[in-house]
Amino acid sequence: MARKIRFSTQSGGQPTGEEWLARAKRLEDIGYATLSMPDHMVGGAWSNMPALGAAAAVTSRLRLGNLVLDNDFRNPVVLARELATLDVISNGRVEVGLGAGWFDRDYQSTGIPFDRGRVRVARLAEAVTLMKRLFTEDEVSFEGSYYRTTKSECRPKTVQQPRPPFLIAAGGPRMLELAGREAEIVAVIPPDAGVRPPAADDVTPTGVRKQLDLVRKAAGSRFDAIELSCFVDVTLTDDREKTIAELAEKGKVDPAVVGSSVYRGIGTVGEIREHVARVRRETGITYFCLRGPHVEELAPVVRDLSGT
Repeated sequence: MARKIRFSTQSGGQPTGEEWLARAKRLEDIGYATLSMPDHMVGGAWSNMPALGAAAAVTSRLRLGNLVLDNDFRNPVVLARELATLDVISNGRVEVGLGAGWFDRDYQSTGIPFDRGRVRVARLAEAVTLMKRLFTEDEVSFEGSYYRTTKSECRPKTVQQPRPPFLIAAGGPRMLELAGREAEIVAVIPPDAGVRPPAADDVTPTGVRKQLDLVRKAAGSRFDAIELSCFVDVTLTDDREKTIAELAEKGKVDPAVVGSSVYRGIGTVGEIREHVARVRRETGITYFCLRGPHVEELAPVVRDLSGT
């Protein structure tokens, strides 16, 4: 059976706590499936767990996620307990979003070493293994290259059984393969995101399908059970071509890259609706994280396409 479209949105906070809670309620009323938070130590984003716990208390259907937690910032035993507590508080609405980290300024601000990519990916792989065991076993001892624990417990036990779903954001081959092996939700991102400007081959449906082929190969028989996701940075405008030219000049990239990108929705509400539908047709992605200043104005898109 074909998987249905659903939507999340990403928010790092609001000017006040009152506005944060009000926005969470509005997003739920609009029909967004999930409120996700980024995890950067610079740039003003709020801390995930307190903010999502507060959002849980004023909503009843809105799922609570991370896009994505940097694995290097937290001990997986401690993080598992925090997520389990959030799952109980929210009555089973948590999605565990994890990544290997990529933004060097985050590491500079904390004093945490910014290791090579392959080391960060290997450390994330160990953390995922350990956290899955903590969610599903009463007592865990673990001896890895990066993490060691003796007789660890994760309390409370999660409402979602056997555990909350894991979302892994992945762009490069190692991360895509890890996500294929371990994640229930794979959020594909451009290769080398944040390191270099995207090339056309990175962001077109053809490029995304090549990435998903790596996920499929690593996942094997479980691929059809994986929910495929991506972010879409949305700019509402009545003049799509002019806006593409302006965004390309600002980002110092080829307008063709901006205009053809899976990760960019530019145009009217109707054009955004068609963009989402086209990406779904051409890649199989069904879980879209809409980002940018126009999230609430996209209510017609969320209403029309959710569940289709």
